[in-house]
Amino acid sequence: MMIAAIMCGGKGSRIRQSPNIEKPLLKIKDKTMIEHVLHALLASKKFGRIVGVSSPNTPKTSTFLGYCSPGIIDVIETEGISYSKDLSVVLRNLKPAMVFVVSSDLPLLNPKIVQRIIFNRLPELPCISVVSEKQYVQSIGITPSLVVTIGAKEYCHSGINIIDSSKINEGHELEEYYMIMNEREIAVNVNTRQELGVAKRLLYSS
Repeated sequence: MMIAAIMCGGKGSRIRQSPNIEKPLLKIKDKTMIEHVLHALLASKKFGRIVGVSSPNTPKTSTFLGYCSPGIIDVIETEGISYSKDLSVVLRNLKPAMVFVVSSDLPLLNPKIVQRIIFNRLPELPCISVVSEKQYVQSIGITPSLVVTIGAKEYCHSGINIIDSSKINEGHELEEYYMIMNEREIAVNVNTRQELGVAKRLLYSS
């Protein structure tokens, strides 16, 4: 089975109003954002192991994961310098494995979407990034942060990747393939207070 890695070590500088508030621990509908993601992964029943990728930027998140999910989720500490460096560390730690990488700021994620992503992937591809059309992401009130052009259209990264860590070699980048999904469960990536409001509105209306 796959390993799931929840990326939760970022600074969250665009959303923090206080150094005491870590983005993964912001609450929506009586659960923290990282709990929404964790529950989606657990309920999908697709993972043999789940790890939280934390850093010195999110010490309270590390403590919270150890307290709320003992024996369920392991915590891997990184330096928290950048997302890409943190991801490289965790992939080396989990090598060899097929790793489902997911950001902790996708509070609308649910088990059916996780199952669908895994079902539709092509196992032979070394790196699959799940993206949504930029126009769709903007239509639900989310500001695109990482945009990629595929053909003549622009797409937004969702924060979800499936990576075969056994294919990683130092000094060589994996070829990236794309899975296009226009679903609010993956498009609502919370980076600002305004986007937190969008997530709350959609969750409470569901």
